[in-house]
Amino acid sequence: MNLAIAVIRPFHATLMANSLQNRGNIVQILTSAPRTYFKGLNPAVGIRVIPAPVQILKRTLPFQLPESAERHGLALWDRMVAAALPPADAVIGFATQALTTGRRARSRGTRFLLDRACPHVDFQQNIVRSEAEHIGARYRPQPPWFRERQLEEYALADSILVPSHYTAASFPPELRHKLVLAPLLGRELSQHTVPPARDAVFTVGVLGGNPLRKGYLYLLQAWKQMAIPNARLLIRNQSDFANYPLLQELLQQLPNVEFAGYVDNISSFYSRCDVFCLPSVDDGFGMALSEAMAYGLPCVATDHCGASELMTAGVDGLVVPARDPDALAQALLSLYRDPALRESIGHAGRQTIARIEQQALYENALIHAVTGNEATLRPE
Repeated sequence: MNLAIAVIRPFHATLMANSLQNRGNIVQILTSAPRTYFKGLNPAVGIRVIPAPVQILKRTLPFQLPESAERHGLALWDRMVAAALPPADAVIGFATQALTTGRRARSRGTRFLLDRACPHVDFQQNIVRSEAEHIGARYRPQPPWFRERQLEEYALADSILVPSHYTAASFPPELRHKLVLAPLLGRELSQHTVPPARDAVFTVGVLGGNPLRKGYLYLLQAWKQMAIPNARLLIRNQSDFANYPLLQELLQQLPNVEFAGYVDNISSFYSRCDVFCLPSVDDGFGMALSEAMAYGLPCVATDHCGASELMTAGVDGLVVPARDPDALAQALLSLYRDPALRESIGHAGRQTIARIEQQALYENALIHAVTGNEATLRPE
């Protein structure tokens, strides 16, 4: 089959394209990013660069563009992709940036798939609004036209790729028949080597973007409650926490919190960690969790992190309720106090990732989705 993937930035398009190409398909990615940004991309996968004017301005201007400009930039880029869309047996677009592309595909009688790694837009916005109120941050709702754009993408798609049952459950019943469960695990994670021995400071690592969705508030509350000696909370995040008053207040009370900037090789971050934690209040999958497991790190995650569905709680990871700092503290303390438990869970987590990769769940789901086979893998 000839398949086209439209994605403005890499996201997990490398995993998607490699998985499809592994099954003998001809795959081309239409993107604004150069090939070098798609690390590990199979050489047989084609790249066609469609420049994104607003993205270019974002990288070159000395000031930050407003969110409204970035949203309109996505819509503009989508129209440019639609105009350049090559003939294909199926087209895969990424949510918020594929409406016009999807319309063009459907007008040709081509199957259109939508990748939605996050929960339904309304479900997610309700969480963001609630967290903003809790933290004392300003909530900026999406404009109605942008929400309607996403709802139309859902309606237009033949199938919607979702990475977890957590994400699937956020969609209304009338859309459930379109959902295809495709957990974001390919063949490359098990190739990671276990990080070298860490220093003497017990280090809990966490990474993630949006502070309102990643649960930093509850992790910082848990960390304050634990008050353990010779310990470090290592946060890899480039957001300005000064915009979140309650987070900033907690950080001022916690001297043993360190922020790590961007690193080219993520193994250098994991090599500093004894434990990895993903305290998300909203994470459609959370690829960092499966990545940390593959590195052999004992992991703690919430039940609002889709990748936690891969875990057997207490065996290859610890799963706690979202928004529960007490449960987070207890889980982290159990790993702090018991080195044997850390070793056991870390080893079991690495084996879990290797076993799941062998099952090729993601590849199988994609193939079923692009072919429209009646045996499509759907969430229960």
